[in-house]
Amino acid sequence: MEETYTYYDDLVQFLYHEMPAGAAAEMAHSIEDDPEMHALFNQLLHAKTQLPKVQFNPSEAVLSNILQYSTKTAFEAML
Repeated sequence: MEETYTYYDDLVQFLYHEMPAGAAAEMAHSIEDDPEMHALFNQLLHAKTQLPKVQFNPSEAVLSNILQYSTKTAFEAML
């Protein structure tokens, strides 16, 4: 029997829809078939719902610097 910690990274990827479709389908079947994995997935899902819904936005100065750098490198690439 494999330890549940080996599935932790895969469960997090599955939870955030960050795995290929084939792997996600296999993971869904594994979660349905393995009660221990199902319980761990439910714990992760509950923890995810408890996270604050924070969004960070860069300042105007940061955006301006990025755009200036992009313009500069694009111009240099044309030379």
